[in-house]
Amino acid sequence: MCMAMILASACKKDFLNKQPISQGTAGNYYKTANDAEGGLVGAYQQAFLNDQYWVWDYTTNSDTRADNCYAGGDNPDNFAIDNFTATPENGNATRDWQGLYQDIYAANIVLDYVPKIPAAQFANNRQQQILGEAKFIRALSYFQLVIQWGDVPLVLSTINTPSKPTRTPAAQVYAQIEKDLQDGESVLPVSFPNVGHATKGAAQALLAKVYAQEGKYQQCLDYCNKVINSGQYALVPNYATLFDGTKNTSESIFEIQHSSAAGFTSYNVSLYLPAQFGTYSFKKFNLPTNDLISLYRSQGDSVRLRSSIFLAPVTPDGMAAGDPIPPPYTAASGTVPFLYKWKTNIAQFSGGTDNTILLRLADIILLKAEALNQLSQTAQAIPLVNQIRARVHLPPITATSQADVALAILNERRMELAFEGQRWYDLLRYSAQYTITLMKSQVDPTGKPLNYPITANKLLLPVPFNEIQLDPNLTQNPGY
Repeated sequence: MCMAMILASACKKDFLNKQPISQGTAGNYYKTANDAEGGLVGAYQQAFLNDQYWVWDYTTNSDTRADNCYAGGDNPDNFAIDNFTATPENGNATRDWQGLYQDIYAANIVLDYVPKIPAAQFANNRQQQILGEAKFIRALSYFQLVIQWGDVPLVLSTINTPSKPTRTPAAQVYAQIEKDLQDGESVLPVSFPNVGHATKGAAQALLAKVYAQEGKYQQCLDYCNKVINSGQYALVPNYATLFDGTKNTSESIFEIQHSSAAGFTSYNVSLYLPAQFGTYSFKKFNLPTNDLISLYRSQGDSVRLRSSIFLAPVTPDGMAAGDPIPPPYTAASGTVPFLYKWKTNIAQFSGGTDNTILLRLADIILLKAEALNQLSQTAQAIPLVNQIRARVHLPPITATSQADVALAILNERRMELAFEGQRWYDLLRYSAQYTITLMKSQVDPTGKPLNYPITANKLLLPVPFNEIQLDPNLTQNPGY
């Protein structure tokens, strides 16, 4: 299914109206500061408009692959990701590998050619800011790649690079991600006059998440504190505000901008919400699991449940609010849950205008709690968890031991960040064996065991077959 996504900038009009460059003409294109701005637009457009990864695959690869969603829909590649039966021919994995490398290529063009423009053409350190924004895009893309595939080719230029690179050890990829984000932190401003750019806070927040994924919890804590203490961000008082169409709240650190302009909408609404919202009628994807709904209800968390999930009644003709009922739900289910963090629709299959939040303060506050707990500062971690719970009118956690608090944080992140592409990464940080055991215990809506064939090898995706055919220097992940 071909879909479009909005450029990650709703900045001033002349920024959006700059003509993106053709990758094939990069050597002749970059002459002026205005050309550099156009090149940056091209990188943002590739990453957040052209690449389907940030339309839905980031949710599939984290929430659906984990225990937050069933695959739903009727796409066998989606089912395979959900069921841990993906092969090297899987269309999702192939699309994501290729898309993320196209994003990296677009960022590398900017990084190759913008430095060749005389610095005198730029005002107020803008040349370095452009490079910092491009490095943020590259770091974000490599972060997705290294978590999902482990060792991946590290390509840092479009000039004189190997046509058939080998896989780079994950530790080296992480080191480059760290460097890119540290470079971005050093040059990016705390804010831009207009929203949508990667800022200093965005680089710092992403770096905190990178350090956590590496298990570098002291560095993670340091960067969480940089974000929290910056004075740039504050939790919104009402959680529902984050997902009611309100954009770029005080809590937002980086979000992809959407509007009613042609090509600037998000198809998440059409993909996820039932037809009663005016979206196209077909089996919807990434359906919330009964297990996640039960967690919300067991905690009395009606605020986040209602903001995150829409329960649609099954009509007498066997349709869920006008749509074919997506598996594994059936007419006997009574109601079918749908993702509800994107709500604003324009018209049938024309997309929605809600932004996609990639980084926000609540994530960083809970990540700080995780880091403190991992560093045996459990007593300092607990109030942070309770701060997030208080916003949705939940009582403080009762856990006090380091192990119990770690699980409480994991569950709190699940409820707070459901469908925001975090769950799989959170599980992997908690424990690979915990992830395997948890997924083996999953059941369908009737309580029947799903018997996922997950093993340690299935924690990584297969390297796409087509890529190995094109590049014999690539090796396959074990188990595929």
